[in-house]
Amino acid sequence: MKTSNAIKAMSSYPIPAATIENIIEEAGLDAEADITKEMRASDQFKKAKALTYAFLSEAPNITQGGISYTFSEDERSRFQKKSSNLLAELGEDEGSDIPCGYIGEDF
Repeated sequence: MKTSNAIKAMSSYPIPAATIENIIEEAGLDAEADITKEMRASDQFKKAKALTYAFLSEAPNITQGGISYTFSEDERSRFQKKSSNLLAELGEDEGSDIPCGYIGEDF
């Protein structure tokens, strides 16, 4: 199985090919490389999985070829949590440590 097929197989949702290519490139993988046990355990593959889960957490509900693909808010939350957990495991934060607040007296 190729890396691109392994990412595509994570969900039955029809992830666009260009999105899969972007995910694989951003993670530093080769789309045409044969997937191995070692590659599946690599940080690069974990990052690709995290990016895929992040995409799925925001993917639009669609109907394609008479089949509807919809995600509930609970499913979207689980995808986001999986993504966040994988990125945290890799030492990458999604920007959740960005300080936010008010300046001044009026809130």
